[in-house]
Amino acid sequence: MEAEASRSQELTTLEAARLLGVSKLHVIDLLEAGEIDYHLVGSDLRFDAAQIASYKSDREHRDAESLVSA
Repeated sequence: MEAEASRSQELTTLEAARLLGVSKLHVIDLLEAGEIDYHLVGSDLRFDAAQIASYKSDREHRDAESLVSA
């Protein structure tokens, strides 16, 4: 049961991309730039759902601030 709970908190590249509203390739760009963390399950990339949600919130906050100051 615990393994299932931890898996439910992991996102695939496609799931992370959908949550962020970007392409899978952009998710790869973000991880290569060190913007988001990942780990491998076999040869598959996995992302922590809470960290992706936090990144999205931070990005939206930065975007809103840049619109106000522009």
